[in-house]
Amino acid sequence: MQKNNHTLVQSLIKKNRIILLLLLFSITLFSQEVETNIHAKISSIEIEKSKNLKIDKIIVKYENNAFIKNKNVKIYKNIGSKTLWVHFPIISSKKENYLYLTNSYSYLYSGKLYFKKGNKIDSLQHISYNKNFPHKFIFYRDPVWKIPTDSVLQTDAFLKINNEHGRSRLLFHLETENQFLKRVETEYLIYGLFIAFLTSMILIVLFFAILKKEYIVIFYAIYITTALIEFLAGKGLGVQFFWSENSFIIDNIRIISQIIGTGSMGVFYWKFYKLKKEQKISEQIFKLGVLLTLALLFFYVYKYFFGGLNSFYLYVQVILQIIIFCWVLNHIYLTIKNKIPTYLVFAFVLPLLAIIIGQTTNPNANNSLWIKFSGPNLYYIFLSIEIILFTRFIFDSVINTQKKYFKLKKVSDELKYNFQNKALEIQHKEQNKLVSNVHDTFGGYLEALKLRLLHKTENTPEKIQEILDAFYNDYRYLLNSLYAPKINSGNFIDSLTEFCEKLNPLIEQEIKYIFNVKNINLPQEKCLHLYRIISELTTNAIKYSKSSEITILLHQENNKNIILEVTDNGIGFDENSASKKGFGLKNVKERTQQMNGVLEIEATKIGVKVKIEVPINE
Repeated sequence: MQKNNHTLVQSLIKKNRIILLLLLFSITLFSQEVETNIHAKISSIEIEKSKNLKIDKIIVKYENNAFIKNKNVKIYKNIGSKTLWVHFPIISSKKENYLYLTNSYSYLYSGKLYFKKGNKIDSLQHISYNKNFPHKFIFYRDPVWKIPTDSVLQTDAFLKINNEHGRSRLLFHLETENQFLKRVETEYLIYGLFIAFLTSMILIVLFFAILKKEYIVIFYAIYITTALIEFLAGKGLGVQFFWSENSFIIDNIRIISQIIGTGSMGVFYWKFYKLKKEQKISEQIFKLGVLLTLALLFFYVYKYFFGGLNSFYLYVQVILQIIIFCWVLNHIYLTIKNKIPTYLVFAFVLPLLAIIIGQTTNPNANNSLWIKFSGPNLYYIFLSIEIILFTRFIFDSVINTQKKYFKLKKVSDELKYNFQNKALEIQHKEQNKLVSNVHDTFGGYLEALKLRLLHKTENTPEKIQEILDAFYNDYRYLLNSLYAPKINSGNFIDSLTEFCEKLNPLIEQEIKYIFNVKNINLPQEKCLHLYRIISELTTNAIKYSKSSEITILLHQENNKNIILEVTDNGIGFDENSASKKGFGLKNVKERTQQMNGVLEIEATKIGVKVKIEVPINE
């Protein structure tokens, strides 16, 4: 299953091919031709709104040459509190009964068209982005007027425009019905492809998040969704097809989608980057941005229920710009610290760069190429690149993380397998040792008891009792030697004292002990090793030394080392011979090495002294 999932994901991220194709797609996305630009014929005049001049007064001003024709026509203009009157001629035609006038600005606040044929003045409908939207009259996303033509008389058209809400986009087309329908068809095809692209990216990211159980990636899918909503709103498609009857959504959907999109991306950065403690400030910057977006969203909930806050969007835009600027700096910092790849900063900055270009530049209305790749179109092109690069980053990060997980799991399984084998080996060794001890200790007693019972003449109760008593003492001694208490630094000395006191009544030798270790927090592992070493050395002395006395000394040296000395007054031994016979010295050496200690053995004909020096702290 994991292999199939991995193969599926790999097929989704054929990086070079997909990124190249989508990049070319985004660049050519908005490259339709501007076929019928009429700006060379346009003249205009700005009138104070307070004067409220009627159309007949405006015509008089035109006839008195008050209208100005600008050679360097820009597509953006700040009208402010004034009224802009635009004039252009409509040449008489015998072929066309109607011409279509379009202003490529979905958010036109107010526009009304008048036309004069001879001495007759007529008017067409008033159009606004939130009232009398053009789709009610002609099925199109931008303001459009269907102008009747005359076969004889020239028609003078006068367009009245009001907009106090920022810059107005004044890009006009005057087209025949075939030209208009062809341009509309081309636009909707291209916009449909872009919508399909964003929808596909949303589904791919959601599918990937669920497949890989990386649910934080869903927030990035939400961000792409808000980008899709902003696109529908910005191009007038949302008003035309989805929310034309809801004035609150019409007025606020773009800024709300920007708030939600910013907040979703903030959550994604905050949780997906998996920042460490040293990047705590970066994490807090993302977190603070998310909290600010939640607060802004609350104000719009309030506005929905209670109204007001008409100019609040201006403050929201400033706050969002500050948040994004801080996140840009944060991404640069994380790139320097090698926490994220450099191309993410590039992807993050591209849409911001498009917004800056769109707000600070004003293309010439006669420059079709500059119009195609400026303003909103440039933003959506750069947004496509950002989404592609971030999606690649998500796929790479999740797949690499899961590769590391499976690699670590493999290593963990190997360690677990080796540990189990080692544990079985130790268990087998200890079992053999126990069998050997039982055989050596109890075998002789059982054989002697058997002989006594078979020879009835020597079968006296005193002899049998003597054998059983010795059997019982060795049984208790063996149990005491093999017993492994749960030792720690708190009960270490008490456990050693109990060990010595239990052995003394069971053996012929006398065990003397001095344990002078105080106020030391010795690791549990070292406590157990020292306990086992003392048990091993004491058992060896009892079995093999033929001594009358065994001394155990344990003390500390300047709070740095623990000194253990085990001595006996027996017959001594040859160290090489003792190792071969299994006197337990091998275990003592191994435990000493594990504690990074030093082992010294002095064996003579009058006894053995074993000294071990172990550091208290590594």
